[in-house]
Amino acid sequence: MKPWLELLKLRITVASTVTTFVGYAMARGRIDLPLLPVLAGIMLQACGAAALNQVQDAPVDARMPRTAGRPIPSGRVYRGAALVYALLLLAAGSAVLWSVSGTAALLGLCAAVIYNGVYTPLKRVTPFAALPGSFIGALPPVVGWVAAGGYLSDPTIHQVAFFFFLWQIPHFWLLLLFYEKDYADGGMPSLFDRFDRRQIVRLTFLWIASVCVAALMLPLAALFDHTPAAWVIAGAGLVVVIRATSLLRADDQELAPFVRSCRIRFMEINTFALVVAAVLVVDSLV
Repeated sequence: MKPWLELLKLRITVASTVTTFVGYAMARGRIDLPLLPVLAGIMLQACGAAALNQVQDAPVDARMPRTAGRPIPSGRVYRGAALVYALLLLAAGSAVLWSVSGTAALLGLCAAVIYNGVYTPLKRVTPFAALPGSFIGALPPVVGWVAAGGYLSDPTIHQVAFFFFLWQIPHFWLLLLFYEKDYADGGMPSLFDRFDRRQIVRLTFLWIASVCVAALMLPLAALFDHTPAAWVIAGAGLVVVIRATSLLRADDQELAPFVRSCRIRFMEINTFALVVAAVLVVDSLV
């Protein structure tokens, strides 16, 4: 089963499931039984999209040392079988979500279309594919919100989706900074085709700061019922920005320390997104 599980990119699909839970908890204000099919549906859809992405990327993955060991390029799973597997997962997830909310199921499919139909082909032709691709991260909390009975037009969920949209950009670009050689070996266009390393670092820092400002907008917009939640978000964001300034001071000529710094910032921005998600949930349930 291991190769088939590797097709699912579980770290990414679990993240989508977590942010779906955030939207559901915010709209419902409690955890109840209908949450289970919502999480199961989005998880299956996300797994299907992830497996389909590996089907699409198999020729490129074979050229990159980081991804050459994935199930399809390594020959452990046939590409045709992986395609059937991906489509069955997408269909099953959509059916489960549809049993709760047709709108939620369509939004989940929309995320898959953006991931597999827009981002995946676009990243082969432009280094800026991460910008439209970031809508993938914005939609799962909206799926949870709608499935729980929230209105799609409610600005509350728009602010949350905007935060997760912005978070995707430094997430992608920090990956690029410490996998620069892999992207070059795979023949993929990257920001290094347009900018030097110092310029990319400055752009990434600005996006990290933007993510923290977007998080600060949540309490400023009176999204939280409890004041301590706002202070947690503000404090965590300030820490992330201050620590991210080390990117600007890092010597990019000494590659090993620079890559280590990028990895730490990558973990910090992801941890910050998790903190924001946790605070949103706790504030909604308490």
